[in-house]
Order: sequence, then C-alpha cells, then structure tokens
Amino acid sequence: MNRSKRSDVFPSASLPVAPGALSVATTWWHPVRGPMDCPAHPLLSAHARRAGFTVDARPWAEAAVNGDGRGAVGTTVVAVSYERPEGGHRGIALAARSEDSAALAFAHRQIESWQAVLRTRRVLYVSEETAPPGDPDTRPAPDAPAPHAAVPPQGPGAPGGAVPPQGPGAPGGAWLACGCPARSGCPSAVLAERSLHRSVARGDEVVVVGAPAAGTGGGWPRRAPAGTVKRAATEAQAEALTVADPERFAFVVAPGAVVSGAAGILRVLRRRFPRLRGQHPWEWCYTTDDLDTAVSSVLGQSDALLVTGRGDSPLVRSALARAARSGVRVREVTSLDRLRPEDVDGATITVLHNATAQEGSGGPDRRGGGSREVARVLDGLGPTGHIRRTVRSTALPSGLGARETAGEASSAP
Repeated sequence: MNRSKRSDVFPSASLPVAPGALSVATTWWHPVRGPMDCPAHPLLSAHARRAGFTVDARPWAEAAVNGDGRGAVGTTVVAVSYERPEGGHRGIALAARSEDSAALAFAHRQIESWQAVLRTRRVLYVSEETAPPGDPDTRPAPDAPAPHAAVPPQGPGAPGGAVPPQGPGAPGGAWLACGCPARSGCPSAVLAERSLHRSVARGDEVVVVGAPAAGTGGGWPRRAPAGTVKRAATEAQAEALTVADPERFAFVVAPGAVVSGAAGILRVLRRRFPRLRGQHPWEWCYTTDDLDTAVSSVLGQSDALLVTGRGDSPLVRSALARAARSGVRVREVTSLDRLRPEDVDGATITVLHNATAQEGSGGPDRRGGGSREVARVLDGLGPTGHIRRTVRSTALPSGLGARETAGEASSAP
C-alpha cells in the first residue's frame, strides 16, 4: 500500500469554505485518481471540532477539486489517498480558506499525521456472542433447563445447553458474579453458594478454588457461611494449604474463576487430599474461561488494544489486566477525538467495546466512541482486514460419551 500513497495540495475556487471553518470530505473527486471514498471523515471532523473549528462535513462535487485557484476567495485542499487492493481509492481530505492561516496549518498537520500511519492492518475482535443466533447445535429446546443447571439433561433425546452470550453484545448491561450478563439466567453462582452452605452444614472445611477474573466475583457469596472457609487462588496456595481433617474437606469453584486455572488448583488439592469432594463440573460456568482464551489469543497477536464505550464489562476488564501484564499498549477511545495516530500505528490492533447498561443490546456509544465507528475509521486509514475471534464452550447432554462409544463399538469390524 505504501507505494500507492499520494499526498496532494490543491487550490480551488469552486469549494467555498466559511472563515474559521474546515470542510471535511465524505466523498470527493481526485483530479487524477477519480472518485474517492472517505470512511475516516468522522475522525477528522472530531479532531477539528475539538480544536475549535466549525466543521462542514459533506460530499464534495466532482468539480470542487480541480486545481483552479482563480477567484475572489481561494480555497486550499490538503489530501492524502491510497489505492485499495480490490480496486478504487480511499483517502482523507480537508479544505480551508487559503487566507485562513490557522485553519490551513491545522489541515496540514492533520493530514500529515494520519498519512504517517496509513498502512495495511488487521483488526481483531472478540465475538460479542458465543454462538450465532439460531445455531441448531446450541439452541436449547423450549423445555431445556437453563445453561449450567444443577441437574443436566438426561436421556438420548435431551438437548445440550450453550454457555450464555458473552461480552458487550450480550443482553443487558449488568453482570453476574460468574461474568455472564444478568439477563442470561446462568445459575452457576447460586449453585456454588448452595454447595458452599451444604458442605459447611455437613461439618466440612471448605476451600474456595480459583480467583475471580477481573470484573467478576462481586457480591458472592450473598450470605456468609457459618463454618470455616479457606481460599486457594493459586497452585502455590493449594500446596501450602492445611486442613484439620482431610476426611472432611470440600471445595467450591469461585464464580468468575477461569476454569482452566481452577482445574490446575484442584489437581494439586486432589493429590494432597484424595478424599476431597465438592461441586460437580456441570455446575461450573465457563464464561470467563472462554473470554480469557479469546482475549489471550487476540492480544498475543496485537500491537495495541483500543477500548471503546463507557461501560465496565468483564470482557474488557479481563483484557486490560492481560494487556498490563503483557505490555500491549492500551488506549481508551470514548470519543473519536481521543484516537491519535500513534494509537493505530501497528500491523494488528484489537478493538473491544465496553458496553453500558443503557446500551442494552450492546450498541455503539452515541458520542462516536463505539467499536463500529472506530472500525469504520480504520477502514479509511489503509486496507483493513476485520477478524472476529469466537471461543465457545457448550454443555453436552449427559450420557453422550457413552452413546458415542457404543456407536464406535457397533461399527467396528
């Protein structure tokens, strides 16, 4: 793409601009390259408004940029464009009155700064839902229990349950202790608390296994247990744990814990305390495990993380914590005027949207800081490939493994 970049300064007598204003092209006609699409125009408009200029964002007529500087009041157009791999051209363009030195200087600075980061790039997203709408493999039947129900579906015809929708696109803006949206109906935190109190009532010492991921675990347990409760958030803590009676020892997985991490802790505890008992795995919630896997995958490939929106979702909090550990640079883009050239200077960028309760279904922030607006802007700053990463754990019907084994046996020669 670098070889196709072209910067231009054109005089024009047919593109009027008011004093103290800037005209931003949404589309325009290049005298040499022809029609020019400008998906990044909202970015230029946002920065111009922040700098105090009046902004006129509109399509420019074909004859507006013709290199003709004659006329009583001349206009100067500053532009940069590039060739798209699939054909055609895109770019960004600002126009100011030629005699307006402040507006003209701003136009030059803006075009030059964004020109420096025009490049081919990938943009990665974590899927806003765990399964496509209507996916026949995960859509529960009307009489199916809620995902992660205490009693799993039984029998040959019982349906499986999908993990509730995750991330910013999930219904509602409040989050359960396990990391699922409040409206998902995931009962895992309730089941974990029930198991906790049952074990304490039996006289067992109980260990809560795992540490809730960032943004999860709040408000759990709702009622403090009367007996002794220990915590093992790491394998090292599990190695050092002491109990009064190894015969009366039970565990509960902390709601919001990443299951893969909790499994490692349980491996240590079971080695040290063979009589350990506790929750059945069908009561565990895999939402944070899926989110952690997806976030780890995309950030491991990324030069930068852009966080849009103004919410507080477990998805984004998990990503921020991991980015801090890995050194990936982070920029919160609550409005487009907060997006800087250095924020998009990379071959691969992850964009995550922080949903708010007011957004409901996860729509973009109306002030221009949503992931859709940022994605559209990035489309105008060089050829861009958009990739959505989906990680989805699905509960299968009980007995499925036995049926599959039987089927393999019957087909054997």
